[in-house]
Amino acid sequence: MLEDKIFWSVNKMNKTKKILFVMPRLPFPATSGRKTSLYHYCRILSEELGYRLIVAAFLEKGDDPQLKPEFIDRLEILPKPSATTKIKNIFVDSILLKKKPMQVSLYWNPNARVVIDKIVQEEQPDIIIGDMVRSTEYIKNYPIYRIADLDDRISLRYQRQLDYDISGINPYGAFLNTVPKIVQKIMLWKPLKVYVVKNEIKLLKKYELEIAKQCDKTVLVAQKEADALNKELHKNKACAIPIGVDVEYFSYRKNTSEENYIGFLGAMSVAHNENAVRHFISDILPEIVKEKPEVKFLIIGGGASEDLRKLESDHVHFTGRVDDVRDYLEKCKVFVCPMTFGSGIKTKNLEAMAMGLPIVTTTIGAENIDAEQGKEWIVTDDNQDFAKAVIMLLSNDEYRNTMGLKGSQFINKNFTWSVAKECFAMQLHNVGK
Repeated sequence: MLEDKIFWSVNKMNKTKKILFVMPRLPFPATSGRKTSLYHYCRILSEELGYRLIVAAFLEKGDDPQLKPEFIDRLEILPKPSATTKIKNIFVDSILLKKKPMQVSLYWNPNARVVIDKIVQEEQPDIIIGDMVRSTEYIKNYPIYRIADLDDRISLRYQRQLDYDISGINPYGAFLNTVPKIVQKIMLWKPLKVYVVKNEIKLLKKYELEIAKQCDKTVLVAQKEADALNKELHKNKACAIPIGVDVEYFSYRKNTSEENYIGFLGAMSVAHNENAVRHFISDILPEIVKEKPEVKFLIIGGGASEDLRKLESDHVHFTGRVDDVRDYLEKCKVFVCPMTFGSGIKTKNLEAMAMGLPIVTTTIGAENIDAEQGKEWIVTDDNQDFAKAVIMLLSNDEYRNTMGLKGSQFINKNFTWSVAKECFAMQLHNVGK
């Protein structure tokens, strides 16, 4: 096959070639959707495409450099900006001068740039990749083949949040934890919250376009978003490298549970997850309980605020962070993804489908996953129809199991990490020629 020939030639050619990957967090362990993607991207680049891989990353709370996998040849920890530097960056670069979005200014530290300069001098990498807009500021000026891996358009994600309603949620998600506490209070203050988000959207839109122009390639997970960016650029510089699922880990399991559990998976510190859970509990679950009074909504994932946990009841249970999500997913008869805003591809849907769980989701939740309606999953934005679909799946064992199997087969065909490998190989095999 042509792809096999490409892989062989890339491997042969690149055994001595190097990639420097700059990240705002360690890509291990794979405890979230983005960290899982970064973990496999690194593994593919190193083990399967033959690059010497150097990772330069900031540390998040709980990160442990000692857990570094062997496929990362060199790991450098970047010094975080101090609280004083962060406050200065926000007020000067993001508010006063309006040069950079907060997603960028909060991660900028001249001392980190010194470390990256040293790595570049020592390693002479052939390619440098920046993960998300938070890291791309560090890569844009090197005379090296530069790839901005944006994941998704954060500007689009924030705009959809604003279009929906941000009054009762933290619209910044876990990103807020990187902000000094005094600034957090300002950002969450109701009269200022909308202004801050609007300003961030404007700056993000401008920055995403600028960084795409400056870098040699821009990577997104969704082809639709890559196409839209290319249209804005008037050039074919953006491409899609999809996320995948470890289908051996999230392998198909026929559900045998006697309990009527409905599952949801995700970090509750993320705005679109928190809102999805609130929306389901208030607008959809009561209709399901009328027909299925024994039903329980299982929310798998940590980060739930004290306020969100107040929604726990006989029908709602928060698991908190768990060691193995599969143990909880296999208890569920139906998986729901009632997203009202977001962007990119929802990893949670891919993982649940791979395990054979039938999915009921919204248009936003289904975005960029072209599964067949009614056969491989159910997509609806109507609350009543959403509830009816869940009730029907809970009541019909044959339909539920058939949909679960078809969904799993769809993932195995379209969203494995081998697909991402093919895309990387196609994009990188001519670099340096």
